[in-house]
Amino acid sequence: MSNLRSLLLRLAETIAFVILLPFLLWSRLPLPEYSVFTAPSQLLSYLPGFLGVLLRRVWYRSTLRRCGRNLTVDWLAVIRTRETEVGDRCTFGVSNWVSWARMGDDVMTGSHVVFISGAKQHEFEDDGRTMRQQHGQKRQVVIGDDVWIGTQSVIMADVSPGTVIGAGSIVTKTFEPKVVIAGNPARILRHREKSSKCQN
Repeated sequence: MSNLRSLLLRLAETIAFVILLPFLLWSRLPLPEYSVFTAPSQLLSYLPGFLGVLLRRVWYRSTLRRCGRNLTVDWLAVIRTRETEVGDRCTFGVSNWVSWARMGDDVMTGSHVVFISGAKQHEFEDDGRTMRQQHGQKRQVVIGDDVWIGTQSVIMADVSPGTVIGAGSIVTKTFEPKVVIAGNPARILRHREKSSKCQN
């Protein structure tokens, strides 16, 4: 039964690749990234259900710098730049916005999670110029393996492996691995390691 399911999935992915061929050819044109990658990614985000997930999986596997196995990008979720790297078995929830990032394996997010390219994308210190005219510095945000990020969180710093991030958190700095963090700004609530003794 699993062999049949695997065969059917490969067939579905092949059909999805054929459907996406015009987009994939368009993505190779020497045009700005917004036109050849971000705009098609946004357009594909509108497709609901299994078909949408399948088309987005094939699209990102064919266009990202690195894309692992079994990627799930839910409805209205968008990966902003092809320089993003994604590991195996990652799941991005409804309406996620993923900017320049490198994801490990087994990263999963709730809905409306935003990954921005660091905390210093825009400067505002020079009051002689508008903030729009002041350029900041973008950097790739690194998310470790086995990370769970709650709904409506904003990630602007690296996240260590094994981290759980509570819903609505703003992550502005990196914490040690295997902790539960939450808040604005996020802080450590507890460590995930099991106690050596059971307490009743």
